[in-house]
Amino acid sequence: MANEFRAVSDGTFTLQETENKNQFYFYRNDGEVLADIDREPMDLYHAYIMHKMMSGEITDVVMNNIYSEISEDGKCIRLTICDIGEKPEHHDNSTVSKQPNFLKRLFHKVFG
Repeated sequence: MANEFRAVSDGTFTLQETENKNQFYFYRNDGEVLADIDREPMDLYHAYIMHKMMSGEITDVVMNNIYSEISEDGKCIRLTICDIGEKPEHHDNSTVSKQPNFLKRLFHKVFG
């Protein structure tokens, strides 16, 4: 039985699950180099989490740190999700940058 990884797409970009439940790949659907991206990886991760909450797969509050690492060819970003205070095993300060917690931004946006 083959593993099926779920993905979320906005038509231009895709965020896809990996074999590791705490990692995702973000890439352009046309296979081109990622350029001029802003919030797209976080927006798709947010949509992924919201879908899981609405379907009942997640019932708790989600508070995580998100680390990102871009591939050498610039065509894929690997997002690694960790509990607050943890760092991913592959974390290297020179190649991975910590992204702000999307829920903190969401709460700040909604509740001021």
